[in-house]
Amino acid sequence: MAGAILVGGASRRFGSDKALAIAGDLLMGQRVVAALRDGGVDPVVAVGGTAGSRLGLVTVADIEPLAGPLPALSQVLGYFGRGHVLICPCDLPLLTGSHVRLLLEALRSHDGDGPARAVVAQVNGRPQPSLGVWPASWALAARRAVSDGRRAFRDALELGRWTSVDLPPAALADADTPETLEELLRFHDPGSAGAAPTDLD
Repeated sequence: MAGAILVGGASRRFGSDKALAIAGDLLMGQRVVAALRDGGVDPVVAVGGTAGSRLGLVTVADIEPLAGPLPALSQVLGYFGRGHVLICPCDLPLLTGSHVRLLLEALRSHDGDGPARAVVAQVNGRPQPSLGVWPASWALAARRAVSDGRRAFRDALELGRWTSVDLPPAALADADTPETLEELLRFHDPGSAGAAPTDLD
C-alpha cells in the first residue's frame, strides 16, 4: 500500500509551511508519515511544495500548484499507476497508525467486490475525503474532472464507488494555525496534565 501526504498548500492561516512546523519531537509532516508507516503504508511520497526533502520523501510535483487537492490526487494516482494509494493532508498531528489500519481493513473487506472502490474517512456521519484510500485506476477519470474545472476532494467521490469508515474526530483534527497545533498536542500528549477534549476522543 503506497501513501502520499499533501504538502503543497499555501499555509496562509498558519503563516509558515505546516509540514515543517515543530510538533512535539517531530515535524508535523513527520508525524503524519510515521502514522502512515505504522499503519502499514510504504512507500510514502510528498505531493507538491518543497517540504518533501526535509521530510526525507520523494516529491511528486503538483500539476496545478495551489489549485486544490483534486489535481494533486490525479497526479499521485498516475504516479503510482496501480493498486491503491492512501492520501492525506500534512496537518493531521493526531493521526495514528490505528486510524490508518481501519481504512486499510475496510478496503480489504471489499477486495474482489466488483470494480475498484475508494475508502474515505467519516467523522460524525460526514465523509471526509481528504483522508482516504483511492484506486490508482481512477487517475484518468480524475484528470478529466480537473480538465472540467473540478478541484475539491468531494469531486473525487463522483469518480466511482466508495465507502466510508467511521474515525474519531482526533484523526481529522487539522492544525490550521500554530495555536491550534499547540492546543491539539497539549490535550493529547500523554505527559500533559490537561484532559483531552471529549469531542476529540
